[in-house]
Amino acid sequence: MLSILKSALNANTKEIGIVSNNIANVNSTAFKKSKTNFEHIYSKDRSSSPNKFTGQGVGINDPLLQMSQGSLKTTNGALDLAVTGLGFFPVVNENTIETPYFTRDGSFNITATGEVVTNDGLKVMGYLGEDNEILKNLVIPPRKTNENQSISLLSNINVNSKGMITATYGFDDEVIIGNFVLASFPNETGLKQVGNNRYQINSKSGLANFGIPMNGAFGKIESGNLERSNVDITSEMITMLKAQQAFSGVSRLLQTEVDITKRLIDG
Repeated sequence: MLSILKSALNANTKEIGIVSNNIANVNSTAFKKSKTNFEHIYSKDRSSSPNKFTGQGVGINDPLLQMSQGSLKTTNGALDLAVTGLGFFPVVNENTIETPYFTRDGSFNITATGEVVTNDGLKVMGYLGEDNEILKNLVIPPRKTNENQSISLLSNINVNSKGMITATYGFDDEVIIGNFVLASFPNETGLKQVGNNRYQINSKSGLANFGIPMNGAFGKIESGNLERSNVDITSEMITMLKAQQAFSGVSRLLQTEVDITKRLIDG
């Protein structure tokens, strides 16, 4: 009995932790909530009949990611990009180019040298120029040298629904820089969460498939927008109350079990 109650306490504690994380990230850009994944634990029995099984408590597997679409928030930022539909932006750390991260947070900036980066400095990958095969760090040069050797400064950036980047230098000199790229997975809910609203591939998610937005099943880029979290705060608060009540109830049962056992020992 003690082991069953202990497993229930452990499961409720983990659920409270998962729900707390969801609530804490309700305002995080493109955050995807997680759901508790419970399982029953049964004792082993040689019989295949369910009537012979004995309950041994509850277990909890890895949380299940909920990849439903979040609503859009208009920012009018040139490099604020939301994905509607399927796809993640690939981003890399200089030291881990072979193991990219994937995110739905399209709040990007450019450095003084023109590199497109995340808010904390990771480089955004895509296609440069007309090369649609090799992923590279996206770079939007801050200035352009003209044929007469004069210098034109970057005045505007436009990203269309297919992720194509067009930079304007001076008043009206438009140059196609390249393309943002999206990644999809055989099982996106199996992606490994690594913090900061980022994911990495593993055996559950399968390998990444890269492509241009609106090509095949890939989603659409909404420039000047950011995707909100898909957390429903009301639903999460209800789940939190249920988990806390369950934890409190199991705690009382555990104390009762301890008291009964102590009396039997002392008696």
